[in-house]
Amino acid sequence: MADMDIHYEALEACRVAANKASGRFGALNEGTPKAAKKPTDAAAFGKVAGATALAAALNAAWSTLSLELVDARDKLKGVEQALETIQDNVAKAHQADS
Repeated sequence: MADMDIHYEALEACRVAANKASGRFGALNEGTPKAAKKPTDAAAFGKVAGATALAAALNAAWSTLSLELVDARDKLKGVEQALETIQDNVAKAHQADS
């Protein structure tokens, strides 16, 4: 393993950053209502053509927001866990080589 140049600090910094980011997405999700208190009404856009479609799109976007926040949190948590596994495996290999 003497030929391998592993940047342990960079791995740790990336792992910590992924952990912080996953926590932030989790906190955003916890603070965000799962659905709008009341659906967007097309009347809010006046008599503009497409007002009904715009209201429907806003309602759909709101309903998927929570799902996307959870997905982002989970993916970043996976990155953190993968980096931790890499760190552990490199440390074990280095110890076995010593």
